[in-house]
Amino acid sequence: MKRKDILRKLEERLARGEITEKTYLEIKARYDSEPEESEAPEATMPDIGEAIGAAVAQATAEASRHAEHAAHVVGEAMRAVDFSGIGTKLSEESIKILGSGVVSGNPIKTVEFKSAGSARVQGPLEAETARIAGSCICDSDVHVEEFRSAGSTRIAGNLKAEEIEASGSLQVDGSIQAEEISSSGSLTVKGRVEVEEFRSSGSVRIDGGLTAEEVEIDLGGTSKIPTIEAEEIRVKATGGFFRVRGDLTAERIEGEEIELEATTAALVKGDEVHIGPHCHIDVVEARELVVHSSSEVRERRAPS
Repeated sequence: MKRKDILRKLEERLARGEITEKTYLEIKARYDSEPEESEAPEATMPDIGEAIGAAVAQATAEASRHAEHAAHVVGEAMRAVDFSGIGTKLSEESIKILGSGVVSGNPIKTVEFKSAGSARVQGPLEAETARIAGSCICDSDVHVEEFRSAGSTRIAGNLKAEEIEASGSLQVDGSIQAEEISSSGSLTVKGRVEVEEFRSSGSVRIDGGLTAEEVEIDLGGTSKIPTIEAEEIRVKATGGFFRVRGDLTAERIEGEEIELEATTAALVKGDEVHIGPHCHIDVVEARELVVHSSSEVRERRAPS
């Protein structure tokens, strides 16, 4: 407590008769003999505008540093990509091949890959989207979110994407992992295909087998898939009853609801199985089974 406050309290007690005048004077004389107390400077409140300005400046500086770092990473990735061909254009967010061109890197990273004409990709391709029109050869794996091709595309490695849409010819020497595949034309996969929804029209060959939740195949040529596993499977022939275009050959087809046409298989196993026209099945194991008069089922078994 400061001296002036103490003396004020003493004066109040003297006025109330709690202390004598002699006591008051003695205490006052003792305090008067002491040096004056230095006044502590009052704390000043910071200016709100200045504080906000400083915070904004700091946040802006940090965002700028992050942006510079991201640009540096993208720039480094793009500098690691070589290219040739007068139709090849590179930017920080895209690789475009118009006409004829080759890009190479390990890996080749970009946001968008586009080619129209004749393209070759030498090295693993990593992008958000890949759109191909014409002819394209990828010498390694392709990992994208969205893959669309129209024409003739060959991938020497694996193809991984959320959505795949192919028209024309798509050949994958490795395996395919995707959420959705839509193929029109010719699809050839030397490895496995793992997908949630598989839809195709034309010819299909999958050497490693097909695993999905839903399968729809409209046959337009000779197709071969050793094993098909899905909840719902529908294989439909095209053309008229007497002029069927397309057929499917499989070792094992297994699902819950199965509808087959123009299919030759060693084993078909499911809950509800409908064997349509022009099928040749060695063994069918089903809870409910319907067989078309033009089809052959050599052995029928109850579910085990």
